[in-house]
Amino acid sequence: MALPVLFFLAAIAVRTDQTPLRSGCDADDDIVATLPAGTPVNIRFRLSDGSDCFKISATVDGKDVLGYVPGSALTGLANYEASLAQSSSTTVAQDLDMSRDLARSSAAPAQYMVHTADPAIAQAAHLLNAGEPSQALNELQAAIERHPRDPNILLLAGLAAYRSDQIQNALDYWKQSLDLAPNKTLAAIYETAKREAASDRSGNKLYGMYVALRYEGEALPADTARAILGLLDDDYSRISGQLGCTPDERIVAIVQDRTSYLQSTGAAEWSGGQYDGRIHIAWTDGTAIGPPMQRALAHEMVHACLTSIPSGSTPWPAWLQEGLAQKLSGDVLSPSVRQQLRQLAAQHSIPRLENLAQDWSAMSTQKAITAYSLALAAADTMYENYANYGIRNILRNPAELPRITADLDSKLGF
Repeated sequence: MALPVLFFLAAIAVRTDQTPLRSGCDADDDIVATLPAGTPVNIRFRLSDGSDCFKISATVDGKDVLGYVPGSALTGLANYEASLAQSSSTTVAQDLDMSRDLARSSAAPAQYMVHTADPAIAQAAHLLNAGEPSQALNELQAAIERHPRDPNILLLAGLAAYRSDQIQNALDYWKQSLDLAPNKTLAAIYETAKREAASDRSGNKLYGMYVALRYEGEALPADTARAILGLLDDDYSRISGQLGCTPDERIVAIVQDRTSYLQSTGAAEWSGGQYDGRIHIAWTDGTAIGPPMQRALAHEMVHACLTSIPSGSTPWPAWLQEGLAQKLSGDVLSPSVRQQLRQLAAQHSIPRLENLAQDWSAMSTQKAITAYSLALAAADTMYENYANYGIRNILRNPAELPRITADLDSKLGF
């Protein structure tokens, strides 16, 4: 779960008529809307990669739109910069829509950029982004003592508590934040988290070397739970050796029966597992752990691993997340499916990889099957063509990923 926080509301508007609002910062990214001159905009955040690119929201013809524009397309930025420099409270921005975040079948939790004069709060955000929420919560609890009425710090503390699997503490922090600064989106997330807490019956706990397992004792015998914990620890050792992940905290894994899983996570009907800062698994195997369940456990561990690897200014794209998760969990693409994908790519009947970068939770079952197949084909192709360079090197150099993505598209037949 990721959360919206304070957005800057300086008097900023569109400078020129017919300004394109794009899905990304590149000139060839899709145009989401065309903005008339003088349209008021709210800045969500400014990218920190030197591109002078801003994520903004605006209203055009009565419709709310969200996307990216260059700074040269906006007026009033001096006020924005001044308010940023002079702000004594903490402000946070993120690169995921909040409405998507509670769908929670997106592989990667949001990455947070914090503007604050308090270095401890900046450190807490860094720890959150690195998959170390318990340490982040320690920093934020101390910060709350210094800034007891800052709703944004309380909001971040709630996020850290949530990812630390302390849902009741998260609800307490979010309620305090809402009391200080009403926020419709946070209020919706708060209500969803309350429903999750009410429907989650997984109270039994086990601790391994790398994983903290919480499970439903009624659905899962203790011996089976211990076997799951052992598999997850083994998966972490194997996957971290290939990808280079090094989280300093135990990864939380929650195993529930399928009904409880769907009710508490709000996942799509086709989903059997997901990662939102914690691993969630829908248990369907009785007392044995069959090959499909072993693959599901490994799949979500890949997502947890990737979260601890810095990805630059945006999260790792969904096609990379899902492709690596499938490949490293042992999924294999049949020759017939691979050939069908090449034919569809040649006909431009399926999306290119760069268009499969974000959340897939709203996809239909059939579109999801195609997206997962294409992601696995991309991962296979990446391993085949970049073995000498190394997957760990790709992940250490996220700025190279757009070039590699274009190369993979070409090799996949686009």
